[in-house]
Amino acid sequence: MPSTSDRAQDPRPARTRAAIFTAARDLTSADGEVTVNALAKRAGVSRAAFYSHFSGLDDLMGAMLQQMFDAAWERGGLFAAQGYGLHEAVRFGFGMFAAYVERHHTFLRGALDWKFSHRTYMILVDTLTRLHGEALARLGDQVPARLQGESAGRSIAGSALALAAQWLVETEQQSLEGQELDATELLEKILLFAPGWYTGLGPEDPIPASEVLAMCRAHSSEGTAEA
Repeated sequence: MPSTSDRAQDPRPARTRAAIFTAARDLTSADGEVTVNALAKRAGVSRAAFYSHFSGLDDLMGAMLQQMFDAAWERGGLFAAQGYGLHEAVRFGFGMFAAYVERHHTFLRGALDWKFSHRTYMILVDTLTRLHGEALARLGDQVPARLQGESAGRSIAGSALALAAQWLVETEQQSLEGQELDATELLEKILLFAPGWYTGLGPEDPIPASEVLAMCRAHSSEGTAEA
């Protein structure tokens, strides 16, 4: 008889998780109050199945956002491995962030109306802080000595998140009218207000948001699984 290790892995848990992710992405404020029961029903799974994967809505949102940004970070690493400079890689990382906000704007805008605890927001901040922390570590001595440490990454992450949230609010009507959204202006603001020593852009330098975002859109549409 074949051993347990030789048996094919049960695909049902992965399908259940994917169905929950899909149902959550499709939800907007028009669906009314988001509850575990409503989400499980839309996903076609039981309440027990939902809780076998997530402890609640906070846990679900944290998992989805982390998967999204981890995928962006992985592709950013592939970009850096192609021989680009560190500052170019930083700009690309911001571009991937903007591209993901643009691509998933319906889900993210709807998520603004979900009833989450502060824990969800902190999960997102912590995820982005970790990613920026890795980038800052690679920059090494190029980071001003008095700005080194976790707080630098947390400040950069918080600024980008605040700008993204504002962009989602400002583009809500365009989204409702079925217009195709363009996050170039979002990326311009992120690059403009991020530290010059981090992006490699001086105060008078042109902001290459359009070029960076076009490249990142191509990268973000490649590959496979994402939340």
